[in-house]
Amino acid sequence: MSSPKSLVLALHLVFVALAPTAAADDLLLTGARVLNAEGTGWLDDVAVLVSDGRIAQVAALTEIRVTAGTRQLELHGLHLLPGLIDLHTHLLLHPYDEANWNDQVLVESLGLRTARAVAAAEATLHAGFTTIRELGTEGAGYADVGLRDAIGAGIVPGPRVLAATRALVATGSYGPSGFDPRWALPKGAQVCDGVDGVRVAVREQIAAGADWIKVYADSRRRPGDPSTPTFSREELLAIVDEATAAGLPVAAHAFTDEAITRAVLAGVQTIEHGNEAGPRALELMALKGVVLCPTLGAQEAMALYSGWDGGADGAAAPLRDEDPRRLHVARESFEVALQVGVTLACGSDAGVFDHGDNARELELMAAWGMAPEAVLASATRVAADVLGRSDLGRIAPGAVGDLVVVSGDPLADFANLREPAVVIQAGVVVVDRRSSADAATRAELVALSQRVLDLLGEKRFEELAALFAPGAIEAMDIQEHDVQRVVSAEESLARAERSLAEIESFREWLSGEATVRIDGKLALVWAPFLLEADGARSTGVDVFQWLKLEGEWKLVSLAFTNRPLPPGQERADPDGAR
Repeated sequence: MSSPKSLVLALHLVFVALAPTAAADDLLLTGARVLNAEGTGWLDDVAVLVSDGRIAQVAALTEIRVTAGTRQLELHGLHLLPGLIDLHTHLLLHPYDEANWNDQVLVESLGLRTARAVAAAEATLHAGFTTIRELGTEGAGYADVGLRDAIGAGIVPGPRVLAATRALVATGSYGPSGFDPRWALPKGAQVCDGVDGVRVAVREQIAAGADWIKVYADSRRRPGDPSTPTFSREELLAIVDEATAAGLPVAAHAFTDEAITRAVLAGVQTIEHGNEAGPRALELMALKGVVLCPTLGAQEAMALYSGWDGGADGAAAPLRDEDPRRLHVARESFEVALQVGVTLACGSDAGVFDHGDNARELELMAAWGMAPEAVLASATRVAADVLGRSDLGRIAPGAVGDLVVVSGDPLADFANLREPAVVIQAGVVVVDRRSSADAATRAELVALSQRVLDLLGEKRFEELAALFAPGAIEAMDIQEHDVQRVVSAEESLARAERSLAEIESFREWLSGEATVRIDGKLALVWAPFLLEADGARSTGVDVFQWLKLEGEWKLVSLAFTNRPLPPGQERADPDGAR
């Protein structure tokens, strides 16, 4: 028999879910645990309404008013958080164990690389990363600008892209390298030198569509050499000055203390990698408020490509003496960054490893000692602030409706971010993997619910009784007469049989889109109805609660209320009764 708690839930949905008003094509998210504004915990009793691509309300369900055009997603037992942000990606690259970097830049055609980038963008979006900062095309020119614009125009799916185009490198640095010096090979970034030369390069990239300027503040001069500073202080100052004059921020690739120091004093907004930084450079970053994107995922990937076995947990496990030196150095630097108060943001360097595996960065940040709340903020609020977008990375009124639904609490385990159940981009559901929303089962339950109404209209009470579980109940709220009643299914059917004996023509059907929630063997179907009896019509809402008993769905409770429906929900009987 249905419990009183189940009945209360069913009736609550009846009274609240269809309260009048809100704009058409709105999206109402109910039942989930919602990340709070501080990103430190979960709100259990709020719903989120998205309207015109932005979050309109975050409030108790009873305070949110919706109309016929609103789509509802019931997310009971799931966790709702803002769309994730990765501040360091390379959509025009793919993992180096598939093709080395030199071959990707020199051998693969631009058409192939761009086509692959389209697939990479979709994989990134489907992983819950709804915004990325694309930090260099690595020899693919301005393809990131075209991809950004194609995504923005809805031509191809993908995250919101902020493009850095070609990036800037100094003569005699960066790759491809290791070839006969007689040959002038193309580089993976734009070569520029001197104060005037770097200004020209920045201007060219801005004119071509850059959203950010990226500069390689250090690099290897020859294969096998360590990274050393490349651009002078004066050149870096000129790069930042020219970008700032056009309203663009600057990101600096830098591993070494000297390169970091030069870039920070020049005024860059972020340092990329920083994996060899010592205390003094990191303290300067903290003092100046420069953000670090540590790209731990790329460090792990490069170690694996070099022959490291990685074990079961890779770099997330405690490092052993025999593990690659690059990981020891990076972890030590990361721990110092935490100690001195550097602001860290999620920047994975995806492209070095698989696109769509961006959450690995967050798993490693947590494993290396960063507080879970700070890790999640690094891919939400903090990353949004780096981009100057206070309307991203938050679940708050006015924020962009980028949202991700996951099954488990990421603050407890960041592996819960993998394979999100639902991804929403600007209020549009782009991914829905919910196993509880299996389309065939949902259709079956809606059909069974309509079957109940059909049998009632056809006065086939024995067949109707067979659909009910033992001990089933019926609850009603007749608003126009201020009558509420809860009775057994047997008593309800007996009353219906007596009432319908006096009615010649009776027909009831589900008149609007049904909301279905399935949790194992328990399911709930909520839908508006239309009823015609001897020419008179009434409208309302039915809530069917089903339980799977011995392989068959049985009705354990039926709750209904009669009241006017909002415009658009008085749909004609599909079988032609109207």
